[in-house]
Amino acid sequence: MKDIEVSDIEVLWDKNQINTELERIAKEINKKFLNYDSVNLIPILTGGIIFVSRLIFELENLRPGCYKMFPLIAKTYGYSTESQGTKIYGYEFLADSLDKNSPSIIVDDLMDTGETLIAVMDNVKKTSNKKVYTAVLLDKLGKRNNYAEPDFNCFVLNDKRWVVGYGMDYLGKFRGLEYVGTINQEI
Repeated sequence: MKDIEVSDIEVLWDKNQINTELERIAKEINKKFLNYDSVNLIPILTGGIIFVSRLIFELENLRPGCYKMFPLIAKTYGYSTESQGTKIYGYEFLADSLDKNSPSIIVDDLMDTGETLIAVMDNVKKTSNKKVYTAVLLDKLGKRNNYAEPDFNCFVLNDKRWVVGYGMDYLGKFRGLEYVGTINQEI
């Protein structure tokens, strides 16, 4: 694995662009679920933590008390740039806690191959009585293995470049960048 420095990262979307898109997607989500008293948010950790943290602030500003959060840990890449298969942790907690009569939104930093979101969706569908949706910061089309699209997204990237920042990482590094960027080297 290559050693990457922050100087090797090209900014794709800065903090202001991300904030604008977060406000937009929160309004879309809120409008979609106006007929429900509660909505389950299921963030996938670790990648989705920054995105869902900002998203729930926006959603709570629109309808305080409507959104409940139940996190899961799911890993597909681990410390690799190739899929290692999806492993889900914490599902028992989710199954016991989920409001089964409310719609659920699985929230992640990105949809890349689609493996992680589909695996989590399949599990949540077994527990919930309502439809399951997905929301991602980045819909990355370049490596999609299946026909799946997120229901809500902020940005779309139609290539295979590796992205970092705002929850997305390279070998565990650069998750905390307040922008989304791409690595300008072959990795």
